[in-house]
Amino acid sequence: MRESRLITLLQLQKPEGLQALISTYQAYVGTIIRNITRSSLSEQDVEELTADTFFAVWQTTDKLQAGKVRAYLAAIARNKAKSRLRSLSETIPLEEEAILLETADLEQEVEHTLLSEALQDTITTLSATDRDVLIRYYYYYQRIPEIAEELQLSVSAVKVRLHRARKKLKQLLIERGYVYETESL
Repeated sequence: MRESRLITLLQLQKPEGLQALISTYQAYVGTIIRNITRSSLSEQDVEELTADTFFAVWQTTDKLQAGKVRAYLAAIARNKAKSRLRSLSETIPLEEEAILLETADLEQEVEHTLLSEALQDTITTLSATDRDVLIRYYYYYQRIPEIAEELQLSVSAVKVRLHRARKKLKQLLIERGYVYETESL
């Protein structure tokens, strides 16, 4: 099924659209969740997060864009997996969570959004292979040997590309006025 047709069916809330989405992307979403959680969750938990991902898409079909369905699914799966990992390590009582939400720092959110946009713009200036390596490593949490196999590169070539991409990314961000400061020990 063509992606535009799939998006139309989903936006019309047609069950066959959801079924087509699941059958097309279920393995992909599961792989992202497994890569992020690294055996911290049972297979049942992975399946639950996969279902939660598709349910979230079903609830937000207005945000789907042609050519970006796969990336949208990946972002939701990544966020759900990270959220589950956080919940395993730290539980915040409901009352405290409400207080934390009320006192969220708007300035910090705006700064994060601006940095995120600058980062996305900067990544697009990298070569296609370097961009692919960087995104697979940091966004999809793939391991270097996996990236090497899928891109038909040697492990050392992936490491070198990753190093060069990070270096160029840092340089471009500094040129745009973003400076990363580290604390001295």
